[in-house]
Amino acid sequence: MIASLICSAMLSACSSSASYLVRSIDIASPPSRSISAGSSGSGSSAWNGDSGEQKIGRPYTVAGRTYVPTRNDDYDATGISSWYGPNFHGRQTANGEIFDQNLLTAAHTTLPIPSMIEVTNLENGRTAILRLNDRGPFADDRILDVSRAAAVELGFLQQGLTRVRVRYLGPPEGVAPAGTVAESHIYTASNANTRFRVQAGAFSERTNAEALRQRLAAAGDVRIEDAQFSGRRIYRVFVGGDLPRPDADVLSRDLTRYGVHDARVVALN
Repeated sequence: MIASLICSAMLSACSSSASYLVRSIDIASPPSRSISAGSSGSGSSAWNGDSGEQKIGRPYTVAGRTYVPTRNDDYDATGISSWYGPNFHGRQTANGEIFDQNLLTAAHTTLPIPSMIEVTNLENGRTAILRLNDRGPFADDRILDVSRAAAVELGFLQQGLTRVRVRYLGPPEGVAPAGTVAESHIYTASNANTRFRVQAGAFSERTNAEALRQRLAAAGDVRIEDAQFSGRRIYRVFVGGDLPRPDADVLSRDLTRYGVHDARVVALN
């Protein structure tokens, strides 16, 4: 859930003293295997967690500025990157993964998470493939915040800030692109009397779905249903019963109390 900005000139290489915590994504996605980075260096590989589907999240506001997450398959931008590490090590990222400063990961304000991105340090030409799993940074119009390991890999740990090119590569292997599960025809509205359910999360591993179900136990009736999508099994976590749309919308908003900010209302035939 962490979207960073912490600052201490030598520890997190930021120039602002403000610290913001933003929670925007609801699922937990533990690491499953590693992929190799795109350049030489001492950092660990970015792991490839399998979380069912990318999440985009709703618009959110930090320090008076509103950010609107979106899917942009052609994203290719240049700007300033900072890095973050010790102050957030071991804490949750925006999509529920555990931040490890020794893995090749990054934070971005609007791209879907998790995603894979190619980052090039324009000051030295070094390139790395990073797993995007967090929100931030929120200062000075920076476009990226990378882990300590990524800063080492890209060669700007000591200087703290650098100019980078960020290119979106797509979702990690085994993760559906944002919107594809929701746009499938597992559930479709058919008439004005259609009932609705609130989906708190969707996973390709049942253990992740069980973890979310347990986390939401106090919210009421929480159950897991499985379905096939693009030839693979998806486990969906639903909260509450079959509801009229207004009631489902209220329940969806109420789930923010449990840290679920990306619940979906789906229609039943």
